[in-house]
Amino acid sequence: MIAEEDLVRSPAWLPVDVAANGVSLARLDEAAYCRSSFLDQRLFALGYERSLCSPGVIGSAATHLTFPSHYIFHTGHVGSTLISRLLGEHSAFFVLREPAMLRAIAAPAAGTVAAGAADAHGLTLEVALALLGRTWRPGQRALVKATSFVSELAGRALAAGAHPTAIFMFAQALAYLRGIFAGPASRAESRQLAPMRLARLVRRIGGSDPHLVPRSEGEWIAMSWACEMSALREAADRFASRVLWVDFDAFLAEPAVALEAIFRTLGAQPAAGEIERLLGSPVMRQYSKAPEHAYDAALRRELLLEAGREHAAEIGRGMQWLERLTRRHPLLDVQPR
Repeated sequence: MIAEEDLVRSPAWLPVDVAANGVSLARLDEAAYCRSSFLDQRLFALGYERSLCSPGVIGSAATHLTFPSHYIFHTGHVGSTLISRLLGEHSAFFVLREPAMLRAIAAPAAGTVAAGAADAHGLTLEVALALLGRTWRPGQRALVKATSFVSELAGRALAAGAHPTAIFMFAQALAYLRGIFAGPASRAESRQLAPMRLARLVRRIGGSDPHLVPRSEGEWIAMSWACEMSALREAADRFASRVLWVDFDAFLAEPAVALEAIFRTLGAQPAAGEIERLLGSPVMRQYSKAPEHAYDAALRRELLLEAGREHAAEIGRGMQWLERLTRRHPLLDVQPR
């Protein structure tokens, strides 16, 4: 069993999931965190050492820890992993990508999020954030890149700790629809998450509206965009001074300007030439979740155009669904301001 002092000392032991006799933790070094796109059960399949700890010990350790300084929240498939990898090259940041703890708290079985409620581990959001705020060195700041549906927790995360800041990443509705239709995996993921997203959107709007229920794949994908964007807008309305909206396609059009703004929002000053070095690195030419595959701005444009042609009818249905629902529910007018 892992002791409390082991959890307080460093991020080496990361709580991942619940087991019959405690919480399972994976032992990672800094390089392992840097490599990992997902801090979840996949770590154990990769052979990382596993151990156990009681929820009580984890909760006690959390009382000695501080919350993360920064977050990346996003709508999904909009370059958040790319941005997190670029930022992770800077010595000021310790980046954690898609921790399972936050997913478990954000998506209980009923598809609702109750403020202050414990998740299946017996861990509250505040305890999870404290564990994710650990760093390797003094002066280093934790930056948590959440999973898309964890955006429901963005407001609570920004309310915790010493005034954390956040990057909110998104794509315009048309680009989002084309991006999801461009890949079989993204379409499958969208279908899987759709019922939970609809429940969240209905709860946010309040009341019942039969027109809200999508009737085609394009409408379901448009609903997913509206769900995640409205969650981000809700948080941004509360913490506007601590949020920077980043349109992924605008970033790709002028990456140096956008990356400099991101660093500035996070309170970091890159050394002379560092932004140019980062933008010229292999990171910009790889698929960030699977760096063995090539991917860049030109390929994204090509894939979006191809998806737009191949799935024009469904994309049109999705855009019309958004237009109709925005007229009925002004809360769905979610463009960043």
